[in-house]
This record gives sequence, structure tokens and C-alpha cells, in this order.
Amino acid sequence: MVFEKIAKAGKPLGEYVARKIFYGLKTGLNEAFIITPTQRTAIIEQSPASSPLVKPFLGGEDIRRYHVDDKGKLMIVIPCGWTRAEVGKLRNGTVSEKQAWEWLTQNHAGIANHLEQFENGLRNRQDQGDFFWELRPCDYYSSLDAPKIIFPDICKAPRFYVEREGIYLANTAYCLGSDSLYLLGLLNSRLFWFSISNISIPFGVRAGEFRYRLIYQYMEQVPIRSIDPKKPADKTKHDTIVSLVEQMLTAQKQLATARTDRDKNFYGGKCDSLDRQIDTLVYDLYGLTAEEIKIVESARTH
Repeated sequence: MVFEKIAKAGKPLGEYVARKIFYGLKTGLNEAFIITPTQRTAIIEQSPASSPLVKPFLGGEDIRRYHVDDKGKLMIVIPCGWTRAEVGKLRNGTVSEKQAWEWLTQNHAGIANHLEQFENGLRNRQDQGDFFWELRPCDYYSSLDAPKIIFPDICKAPRFYVEREGIYLANTAYCLGSDSLYLLGLLNSRLFWFSISNISIPFGVRAGEFRYRLIYQYMEQVPIRSIDPKKPADKTKHDTIVSLVEQMLTAQKQLATARTDRDKNFYGGKCDSLDRQIDTLVYDLYGLTAEEIKIVESARTH
């Protein structure tokens, strides 16, 4: 069986990234924490110190293959424990909610005024921090701030992108604690999609194609071919994939900004060519024969 051969050639993704597979933030009340650029401006005008608490974010629907559709979404991010830690710098001992709220309104008036109108809903949600204005406990904020590979929780084709600007994620997206372009190339390959179709469960059909869930329990099993840097052939393949992925990222940006049909066709064709080259190298890395490649490419994943 082809998938068994692929599995033996790689190690599980969960092991490959040291279990650093994280889902986006669950606010429990999106209408309170997700704001517009206009609302952000008003908040920062009232309290400039609040700027670090407003993060750009992406949902799974915004993440495409080698690029993102950034619509300028913004999220208020006040981590569980943040208020108590900040107030604790000024006073010793326990901090009551009243004291904490007074501090917030004095130091972050814009955010306090915005969130106050949602107080009832914020208090009633299950997912919250020490106080009603905080998000649920989360121990991987540093991974969201760091360079990472991001992807949607459900899709009908590979949609992975490397994000290096500290953009946060909604709970319809996941990230890996790695910005490896080699790994990005493997995840966006046809071989990956063949693999996930043998691991995940179809989640309905859209436009005639199966959608697959890319949640932790499935993604952690995806076999990733490790590179042995001591083997010249391995290193050459690794470096070539990285180079092709770098070209792909550039070509996707050029395609996104193309205005004429001629430019769109040119950059679209360039992306298709790079895709084929990456797929060929990935097949080679996993040791697939010509016949096995045909099986992968003709597999009914849609």
C-alpha cells in the first residue's frame, strides 16, 4: 500500500515539531473582542498604552495556499492573568475585581469602555480568564507571537502559509511552532493531501471535493520525511525545496497584485510550474516509484 510506504519514510508531524501544534484563540464572545480598524483607532486615542493589546488576526477562511487574504481583522487580546500581574506591579497582596477594573479603566480606558457594553455576555461565557474582560487560560501566546506555519481547521486542498509578523489566529485556524520552508513545501504538496486523506475523515463536500479536518489528532500523524544533513543528496533536496518555496511565496504575492490578464496568466503559470517541481522532489524524498506516483495523483480525494 502506497500510504504505508509513505508513513514508513517519515516521522509523525507531532514528533517532528515537538508537539507544537496549536489552535487559534477561542474568545467565547467574538462580538466583544473582534473589532474594526475604526474601533481600534478610537481605543488607542483614549489610551495609547493599549496598542499592544490589539492584535491583527486571521481566521481559517483567510489562510490560502502560500498566501493569506488579510482583511485587516483585529482582536483585543487580554490574556488570563495579565490584569492581576499588571496591577500586582503596583500593589502587594490579592487584587479584587473592583480594584482590577478601576485600574483597567484608568490605564486602558478605551478597552474598558468598549468591553463594558458586553459585560453580561462576557460574564456568562464559559471561556474566560481571572476577570470577565480576560481570555481563557492559554500557555502558547509566545507561539502565536513567533514565526509559524498556519492553516485552516477544515479545507478541500492544502492551504499552508508561513507567518512571521506575529499575527494571531481565530479558533478556525491552527499553527505549527515552526517556520521551516522545507516543511511548508511538504505540507502544500500533493503527497501531503494524499496522506491526510488516509488519516482524516471527510467533512462534507464543497464544489465537488471532499473537505478534510486538519485538527490536532489527524495532523499529528502526518508522516514528514526528515532530512539527514550528513547526506549530501538529502541536503541538496532540502535546499532545492526551500529555494522553490521561496520562489513560490514571491510568485503568489506577484499573482495577488497582478492587474492585467497577461500578468495573471504569467504568474499563475509560474506557480503551477513551481508546484510541479516541488511535488516531484517530494515524491523523490519519499522514494515513490512512477507507478506509486500515479496512484497518489489519481487517488479520489475529491
